[in-house]
Amino acid sequence: MKNLLLIGSLSIVLLSCGAITRGTTGATESKLIKIVSVEQGCPVENIKIIDKVKGMGSGSYALEVCGKRMVYKQAGTTFMESSKMQNIMQSVGN
Repeated sequence: MKNLLLIGSLSIVLLSCGAITRGTTGATESKLIKIVSVEQGCPVENIKIIDKVKGMGSGSYALEVCGKRMVYKQAGTTFMESSKMQNIMQSVGN
C-alpha cells in the first residue's frame, strides 16, 4: 500500500509540472524559435527547425536562421547556441 501511494504521488508531481505536455505538444519548439529570434535578430517567420533530437529534458536542434544554419542545445528549460554551451562545459571541466 505504501508503494502504491508513493508511485501515485510521484506520478502527480511529474505530470503536474507540465514538462511532458510541453515536450509533446511543441511548446518547447515555439519557445526555442522565439529565443533564437531575439538572440539572432531574425524574424520568427524566417526561422525553421531543420532537424531535432529530443530526450527527457534535453535536445539538440538544427535551425535555419535567416538563411544561416545554426545548432541550439536544450538543457532542462534553457536553450543555448551549441558553440557557447561547449565553451561553458569546457571551462567547467578545467
